[in-house]
Amino acid sequence: MYLAKEYNNSGEAVFHLRETVKGEDNTLASRQLFDLGNDPEQFVEYIDERIFYISPEVEDALAELKVQYEYEELEEIFWPFINTEIRETLDNFGGIRGRSSGEHKRRGRQMPIEDFERTHPFDRRRLYYLKFVQINMGDAVERPLPIYEILTDKCRDEIESRITFMELDIRPWEMRGYLYAIFNIAEGFAPKLSRFVPDAQDPDLIDRFFLEEMCRLNSDGQWLGNEASHLASGRLHPYLRKYLFMYFDTYFSNRGYWKPGGRTAGAEREWQPPVNSGQDDYLKAMRLTQEEFRKMNETEFTSYFRKKAMELHPDMGGDHDTFVAFRNAYQVLMMRKKW
Repeated sequence: MYLAKEYNNSGEAVFHLRETVKGEDNTLASRQLFDLGNDPEQFVEYIDERIFYISPEVEDALAELKVQYEYEELEEIFWPFINTEIRETLDNFGGIRGRSSGEHKRRGRQMPIEDFERTHPFDRRRLYYLKFVQINMGDAVERPLPIYEILTDKCRDEIESRITFMELDIRPWEMRGYLYAIFNIAEGFAPKLSRFVPDAQDPDLIDRFFLEEMCRLNSDGQWLGNEASHLASGRLHPYLRKYLFMYFDTYFSNRGYWKPGGRTAGAEREWQPPVNSGQDDYLKAMRLTQEEFRKMNETEFTSYFRKKAMELHPDMGGDHDTFVAFRNAYQVLMMRKKW
């Protein structure tokens, strides 16, 4: 069972409970279980500052569909929507099931080689970077590491839903390395020793390698799977479109700063505040008042950023320059809050 997020015709995020099911021909597909609307927290009931439970309405619906699950699994799915103060309190006591930040700790387990061979390199590269934040992965994506277990026996929709929520933890300044790593762009610059340093490479070649890999994935039936393959039909698959927007936001907005003697910043130059700007300029870009910013801790500020970013993102109809200003203001204000 997993949490999936989609956008309705009004551009609002809506959430669903789904599960992966196996068909008679052993193909994997997703099954809709419960509509959580645009605010899953409405199905969370609080008893006190440390105790909560999931609404019986959800459990009744799952029971009617004869879904097999453990209650702790349901709590983990709703964990990101639990009140921030309660999450912090529970994390101080080890979180749900003695874990921290919703992550299982698997020790001493080996991933069966037959399961590993059914996983896709693109998925493995994404998981490895999200776990270790490293562009140079060596042979890690070719070894059956336990972190790849979450890819097994899951349909493409579940894999993409899980990775999408994990990607929310990527810091803005890590996005360039993430895209460079997961699309295996370094391979195009082999055997150069500097191939794992994006800023040292020719941006035109980076564009080329990125687009080539994206087109390859868009026609890769092994990666998409039977359920998702038909959605491409000559167009860029919805699962890949987000990476195209990420790439333009991350790379094209920074083209003037690639390397000494490189492209100059013109119309595509990344937004920068005026030299004499103060904190008010950043707060204005973030749509926050001084008082609102002062009351937020780091977790609340990050949560606000993620929620607002989904509204302002060009993919959701927002203005590109406005979104870039918002993103850069967040980086500056987060550093100030840490200080």
